[in-house]
Amino acid sequence: MKRTSLATRVGLAVILGIGTLLPSGGSQPTANAGSEVLPDLAVAPVSDFQIQWVNGRKLLRFTAMMVNEGAGHFEVSGHRSSTSDPMVIRQVIYQTSSRSSPVSRRIATDAVAKYAGDGHNHWHVQEMMRYDLWGGGERLRGAKVGFCFLDSDVYISSLPGYSGGYYTGTMCSTNPNALTNRMGISVGMGDEYEWYLAWQWIDITGLPSGAYTVRAMVDPYGFFVEEREGNQCAYARLHITANSVSVQSRGRTCANDWSGTKFADDIAWMFANDITTGCIPGGLYCPDDRVSRGPMASFLYRAFDLPWTSQDFFTDDEGLVHEGAINRVAKAGITQGCGPTLYCPDRLVTRGQMASFLSRALGLPPPSADYFNDDNGTAHEDAINRIAEAGITTGCSATRFCPGGHVTRAQMAAFLHRAIGG
Repeated sequence: MKRTSLATRVGLAVILGIGTLLPSGGSQPTANAGSEVLPDLAVAPVSDFQIQWVNGRKLLRFTAMMVNEGAGHFEVSGHRSSTSDPMVIRQVIYQTSSRSSPVSRRIATDAVAKYAGDGHNHWHVQEMMRYDLWGGGERLRGAKVGFCFLDSDVYISSLPGYSGGYYTGTMCSTNPNALTNRMGISVGMGDEYEWYLAWQWIDITGLPSGAYTVRAMVDPYGFFVEEREGNQCAYARLHITANSVSVQSRGRTCANDWSGTKFADDIAWMFANDITTGCIPGGLYCPDDRVSRGPMASFLYRAFDLPWTSQDFFTDDEGLVHEGAINRVAKAGITQGCGPTLYCPDRLVTRGQMASFLSRALGLPPPSADYFNDDNGTAHEDAINRIAEAGITTGCSATRFCPGGHVTRAQMAAFLHRAIGG
């Protein structure tokens, strides 16, 4: 902001601790809901990339702008009953783009606002935009997570319904004790966040020189109703060195971190079959992250469509997002845990353990040969030979399986794709 039978998959909200949130409050019609115009949030090309050193930290700074390309104005209102209550957010939908148009709906959302004393000193809607950087096995997130959005710049004045700016920064309220606030972006307008503003950066201290992608995404958690989905991103391919950054290319699509990798087809299959929702909103998969036992249970439960159970098998997964999945894989006999009453959900999964999980899940028959020479005498040797004979693995080399190596999310996708097919 400028200064002024494996077919049916049951949904699980989160695969790796982060998932897509949807508005839960429903809509509250206040006028004729049959006539209305919707906004369409997008991001203008990201620009003004530069390196800045601050107190020994290396910051990648840049300018981003959220814009409204829709037929209707984007407006939200915040309200709370007292200063001890959270500031909840409703989206306001109008019948037409006229400033005098009646309200069609006020939609309760999962969005919240917080007062930010971070150099802006006004109310911010949280998670309105997010910035992500990835490349070379690295993944970082931008510092700024809250936004007071307003009509700071003309973006497309030729859009039907364009009438210039209307929403100002004073609507966000500079009073930390406020009970209400109001924010918006008019048709054809944008809210620009220049590179020099507070928190408008990604901390890249220690990041090796190389090629990286930066992506800006508006409404990443799907809080708000729009004309279109899937057009909320802009990205830039960068080359970063110790003290410089250059733009190699840029675009306005939701670039991802897996489409150019060795396991792209496997990961695409995971998304297409609802086995994953990714690790970050907008289709990021984090392919190089290692898989721990909790998320692995969720992968398996989704991949094999395991039935729900009321039985609670372990004591160390209480309240975890993966608890239900862990109980399902235990009920199916795929795991016995890491102890009599423990599952160890945070422990990383090895390739040998993954072989045993898959062998049990598929009910594979005994093998007819010994395929690798580095698993002899290990607890998982039989399972490793079973999945090798089934064509699920070719090992980490011609004669080795690397049973103690940890499984990455990309490798997990490949294992499951080969195991299930399709």
